[in-house]
Amino acid sequence: MKIINRTFAVALASVLIMSCLGASGQNCSKKKLASNELKGKFDYRGQSLFRPLNTGDSITLNVVLYSKQNYRLFVVGEQKLGNLNYQIYVPSKKFTRVVQSVEEKKVPVYKKDPLGFYLYDKNGQKVKIGEQTIQDTIWSRETTSINDLVFDSRTSDQQFWEATPVKTQSITIKVYVAPAAKKVDGCVGLYVGCEYSNASQFIR
Repeated sequence: MKIINRTFAVALASVLIMSCLGASGQNCSKKKLASNELKGKFDYRGQSLFRPLNTGDSITLNVVLYSKQNYRLFVVGEQKLGNLNYQIYVPSKKFTRVVQSVEEKKVPVYKKDPLGFYLYDKNGQKVKIGEQTIQDTIWSRETTSINDLVFDSRTSDQQFWEATPVKTQSITIKVYVAPAAKKVDGCVGLYVGCEYSNASQFIR
């Protein structure tokens, strides 16, 4: 049994290593894909991700941003991959007032004078002249989760996206490598840099 466990552990480790290296066997985390100028003064050692992609590939990544920290995010790839674009989405909730049900109910009708004031009997009660059926609408609130596009590398003047989230939340990054006549593989890096802040706004 010990031999089987040891064999399984070695096999699992091999799978993880191959996943990091990719089919081409290159270790993307060891390559310098971004310049120091682009990185700025942020610390990228926590959540940055590196992996090989082929021309024509796309990938969706999720990253957790923690509250009260300044972040800088960007995606870069090796030159041989050609054109690379990415989009960043931040989740939000939309609340909509919707009709839950419509119920019919009878309500009393009271007599009024020509000026619109209710008439009362000798006991001080409104003078009832009949009933009418009305529709009573019951309202509720519907919550819809949506992803807001906050950054698109194809239209942005900046090479990076910066944010300071008020609360901890997960964001989505979609990366697209342009197709090419000849299939080429290369490394792509999602750089997630952060620094502590006392900011109280979510800056986009």
